[in-house]
Amino acid sequence: MDKELLWWQSFRMGEEEALKLLFERYSPLLFNYGYRFTREENVIEDSIQEFFMKIWHNRANLNDTVSVKNYVYKAFRRTLLTYIERANRKQNIPKEHLSFEIELPHDTKIMRKERLEEIKVQLQKALDKMTPRQREVIHLRYFEELSYEEIADIMGLSVKDLYKLFYRAVDSLRKNIAPFSLLVVLALLFEAKSS
Repeated sequence: MDKELLWWQSFRMGEEEALKLLFERYSPLLFNYGYRFTREENVIEDSIQEFFMKIWHNRANLNDTVSVKNYVYKAFRRTLLTYIERANRKQNIPKEHLSFEIELPHDTKIMRKERLEEIKVQLQKALDKMTPRQREVIHLRYFEELSYEEIADIMGLSVKDLYKLFYRAVDSLRKNIAPFSLLVVLALLFEAKSS
């Protein structure tokens, strides 16, 4: 059995060491994911704390899961977006204006630096033309290596709607980047997840 599933079972039985292991494993990943939604680090940190406190207090009601990572991302996303929404309501910012940013890696060995910078600029422009949800689906697919089913679950979409969203995101990249550059962009996305 996967060690994270063992941690999850121990966590659900109230073992604090399992909570610590889950926190240490996922808090940096959740911080990185949260940073795509907001640059306010205190909001992300508070959301991570709130998320882990919630699941600790509700551990007896939590079900088994096939993927701890999927569960954690999905539940944290809800916590973070609720936290951001509360803050935005105070400032009268509509929910549709939530952002989702993807930061490109700073170095790569694919091409000469000048050409790479040119392609990064093209990619950033193409990403800026996407909706926040399109950028999020690109991040979850390429950076977090989640399956379409897991992404649909995290984002609260049907798999069919997720495929449509993903297709529109890739189509947007294709329309806004030259054909050769698109191949390089896809390589950059795969490299970004490992950096």
